[in-house]
Order: sequence, then C-alpha cells, then structure tokens
Amino acid sequence: MSHTIRFRDSLVSGTINGIINGAIAWHTFGNQESVPISLNSISNTANTVWGEAISLTFGLGIILSLITAMILKRSLQKSANPQLSSTLPPLFPTITVIALNTAASLFGWFVVLAILWTRFFGEVYVSPLFASMLVGIFAILITALVEVKTKKAILK
Repeated sequence: MSHTIRFRDSLVSGTINGIINGAIAWHTFGNQESVPISLNSISNTANTVWGEAISLTFGLGIILSLITAMILKRSLQKSANPQLSSTLPPLFPTITVIALNTAASLFGWFVVLAILWTRFFGEVYVSPLFASMLVGIFAILITALVEVKTKKAILK
C-alpha cells in the first residue's frame, strides 16, 4: 500500500499552530517598542524572533511528532486496511526516537539559519506585530515539517 505524504496536507494544523504561537509571541513582544530578530551575541537576556523560533523547534518538534504518530495510527485503524496499524512501530522506543531525531534535526537547522541571518544581516529590529507574525510563520513551517518527517519515518 502506497502512502503519499504531502507538505500541503499539514498546512491546516500548521496554520492553527501558527496562530496560537503568534498570539503567544504577541503576549511576549507586545509591550516592547521594537523586537530584535537576532542579536550579535551568543548569550543575551533579550527575547528575539530567532530565539522564539529555535525554542519552538524542540518543544513543538517532540510534542507534535508524538501526536502525529498517534493520529496516524488511529486513522490507519479506521482505514480500509486496519491491520496496517498493527505494523506501526511502538511508542517507546521507536516513535520516541523518531520524535527526538525530528526535533533535534529541526533545532540544528534553525540554529544554523539564525547564525547565518546574524552573520549576513546583523541586528535587525522590527515591530512587535511583525515579530509575532514571523514567529507564527515559523510555527507553521515547523508544524508542517514535523508532521511530514514523522509520517515518512513511521511509514517507511
């Protein structure tokens, strides 16, 4: 049985997560005059857009990967071929390892992107609204990537 995993199939849940995390970012950034996308320093106490995005990769990565695995298993049980769900790997250790690998991979990529951003663009400040929108966009991207990577890893 062939399974097609498409990025666009994850955009609805990604959009929901983007709205939620954008609102949380607005709560964090809302009282500031301007928000840095990144700072030219490894260690700082300021909230930045990249800092929020990197935090999302690991937290959302693990949680959404586990949720995606459970939803996938349930949908396969209800499908025309329910015995396929019994061939899925167990939650521990296999799916847990998939979740950790997915989160760590995204974490690494986002750290690299943040470093490259800082290297080429330096410190850039934006409005709290724009910063919150960027965090929401990152959450959409992270959610969709986590769902696709998790489904592909489980169904391979």
